[in-house]
Amino acid sequence: MYRLVQEHPTTSVKMVFLEDKNLDMRRYNAPTLCTEVAAIFVGDNGEPPANRDICVFPVGDTCQSISPLNQCCDPMTYPLLFPRGECSWNTGMEHVEERRTAKRTRVTQLQYYAYRLSQRNGFSILHNSGSPRHMQQNYQDAMAMVRKFGKPDLFLTFTCNSSWSEILNSMEGVQRPENRPDIIRGLPHAHILLTLDSESKIRTKDDIGKFVSAELPDPCTDLRLFQIVTKCMVHGPSGTINMNSPCMRDGQCCKSFPKQFKDDTEENVNGYPIYRRRATEPVQVWKYSIDSRWVVPYNPWLLKKFNAHINVEVSASVKSVKYLYKYVYKGHDAASVKIQKEGALDHDEILSFVEGRYVSAPEAMWRLNEFNLPHKSHTVVRVAVHLPQQQRIVYQDGQEAQAIEPAALRKTTLTSWFELSKNDPSAHNISYSDIPQYYVFHKSTTNWKKRQRGGQNVIGRLPVVMIPRYSFPESL
Repeated sequence: MYRLVQEHPTTSVKMVFLEDKNLDMRRYNAPTLCTEVAAIFVGDNGEPPANRDICVFPVGDTCQSISPLNQCCDPMTYPLLFPRGECSWNTGMEHVEERRTAKRTRVTQLQYYAYRLSQRNGFSILHNSGSPRHMQQNYQDAMAMVRKFGKPDLFLTFTCNSSWSEILNSMEGVQRPENRPDIIRGLPHAHILLTLDSESKIRTKDDIGKFVSAELPDPCTDLRLFQIVTKCMVHGPSGTINMNSPCMRDGQCCKSFPKQFKDDTEENVNGYPIYRRRATEPVQVWKYSIDSRWVVPYNPWLLKKFNAHINVEVSASVKSVKYLYKYVYKGHDAASVKIQKEGALDHDEILSFVEGRYVSAPEAMWRLNEFNLPHKSHTVVRVAVHLPQQQRIVYQDGQEAQAIEPAALRKTTLTSWFELSKNDPSAHNISYSDIPQYYVFHKSTTNWKKRQRGGQNVIGRLPVVMIPRYSFPESL
């Protein structure tokens, strides 16, 4: 339980983060740093409030409301960020000459704040998820790559190391890494699926040992690897059972640590191998005694290359593809909080419990800089599937008839492919799902044109089509 306390002359107000094991702890996990800056707001489906009400009280005058678009709004609301009294963003702010384009001449709010919050020489303003539909679309894109190249061979989880010299060298004064969300962005970890070429495929259990190790290295033969493994690759801070750890479920570790000693690797057990963990004498690390049962599988070369937590698993099924997208799009971070007002007479115990969206400083920086969550090595083109005269249209309420007429004349990727197959002999032997690799669909002309380059990095896919079940007469 984490408490944020604000004292009042007559009332003590406390915000308490509740930890309920019935909640999804991937989303409702409490803050781990007492100095973390975050915002909690309540809205429909986690959406931020659409508008802000800002009032000023001029001396000797009544309250006056100002627009959030006013260039004086931010300096009055956040004076510490504008110590010289300069104006903030406004709707007429133009790009510098080298950034100006025909389509974009003015600076957006997002671009302005991303610029203001960036660390630069001589200037610093820093004083110290996706929808379920998006997840399904990206998951199907990934499965299209599996259809073309086969299942992934390796599954990597790469976590940033806050002790990297590049991070520590950027600290100023008494700053700590958590004070610089613009650099560490919350110590993110990337989930990476890799498919090996045919010559490097993992075919036997002996091949597994070439990529993955789950044992403590010998400090006498490789001291640096031993130091990294004992610091970054031991499950839990001490290699012991911690009943308060997030991985504990009903008194058991959900990751099945400690593992069993194994003299040899066993292949494909519930989608993953059981790696070799030979019984050796425990080693003393700080005040703890650790053996290979607590070691998270890793690749020695990657550990010495990046000096970070890099979990490497051999993937024996396509389950890892679905896990990746379910994890990334599990939903926005949330908080279940309780507001306590000691000494208040109008305390409402029911209304004091609040479910809100939790936005930390690292997430805010990530969104301001417009970083993407997913990245794929290949472009997946989604082609349309529909029945005759039942293509998708977009319309405004009350304008259905006006939208139907032009839509009936507009060709889709499917109807245009029918024409292409009839008129272009080179397309006769290409299936519809593979056509984007060889042709490009031009939305302006609604025609497929032969691709000039880059086809080797393009994959086409059809959407998942749900066919309704029909009831047939018993006479049939």
